[in-house]
Amino acid sequence: MEKKARSHLARKYRQLVTLEKTFLGYPCDAEFDYAPLYKFLKFPLNNVGDPYEDSTYRIQTKEFEREVLKFFAKLLHIRKNDYWGYITNGGTEGNQYGLYAARETLPKAPVFFSDHTHYSVKKNVHILRMNQCIVRSQPNGEMDYEDFAKKIRGRKTAIVVANIGTTMTGAVDDIQRITEILEKHKVRYYIHADAALYGMVLPFCSDVKFDFRTKINSIAISGHKFLGSPVPCGILLARKESIKCLQNYIEYIGAHDTTLSGSRDAFTPLVLWYRLKTKGLHGFRKQVKYSLSLADYLVSELEKIGWPNVGKSYITVWFERPSQKIVNKWELAANKDVAHVICLPHESKKELHKFVMELHEEVKSAREPSDEL
Repeated sequence: MEKKARSHLARKYRQLVTLEKTFLGYPCDAEFDYAPLYKFLKFPLNNVGDPYEDSTYRIQTKEFEREVLKFFAKLLHIRKNDYWGYITNGGTEGNQYGLYAARETLPKAPVFFSDHTHYSVKKNVHILRMNQCIVRSQPNGEMDYEDFAKKIRGRKTAIVVANIGTTMTGAVDDIQRITEILEKHKVRYYIHADAALYGMVLPFCSDVKFDFRTKINSIAISGHKFLGSPVPCGILLARKESIKCLQNYIEYIGAHDTTLSGSRDAFTPLVLWYRLKTKGLHGFRKQVKYSLSLADYLVSELEKIGWPNVGKSYITVWFERPSQKIVNKWELAANKDVAHVICLPHESKKELHKFVMELHEEVKSAREPSDEL
């Protein structure tokens, strides 16, 4: 049985090695090496309870979790005594926690988000039994602020999910403008920022204020996207004042139960900590610069072959959807008539050129006259 299991694993490994070479559509960097951490997998690690309390379960990595949170607090411009957070299982959990905190802060407030918002938000709104109000988007995927102002009029309270990089086009909602509209109409509000991918991109390439320099209450960033991780994970940060109502002390674990799950993954804090320590701010800045150059290159190559409807937002390049054969081969993310490539550090110009040449073949085939009478 053991030989059979090893054979099956070997087949899966070979398949993944092949697939990684044509992995363009999804925002997960694959350039990493966590071999020094493998030895920690022999322990039943568990970060149960609040990350700032050690609890009675001592086989944990909370000190590493706190260091990761401290890094992001500094990156996102919030002072050490003003924030709270934890490492989540991914962007969906981070968005759910933000909405949960918002609901407890402003009970019965409707949730406003654009029709380009990630599907996890609508799902979480349903799970939390909150009311929603969907706002139109502009052609580039950014929120339509006129429609938002129209729908916010007459409301007393509102919860807003702002997109810091929409799923398909990478559009960034203007939090300052959203805040001005809310305050103009004298609405009490809670703003959660979904910065799954761009939370680790914008700080190194843009002066767009999407973080705690604005009036957001919480923010979610994915750890398995631009950061790079072998397993899904994420970072949730919130203003301390926004989560005061969520604390509940549990004697059994000797800590407050402040997170969504009880037992929590204690391996990914090691992954994120190791990545941050070995890459550093300078390393991430270089990676962002490289990814931006790849996006510029891809746009140029697509325009050379005359591929229709090409657009770019930072490291996201979108274009008219090609054949399903190409979508499948290159693992493109596609929605209706649009597909995109996320330009990431593990990719190369050589790989992108090969992809564009396959698109070019489609263009030439479409232009060739048919033999049919």
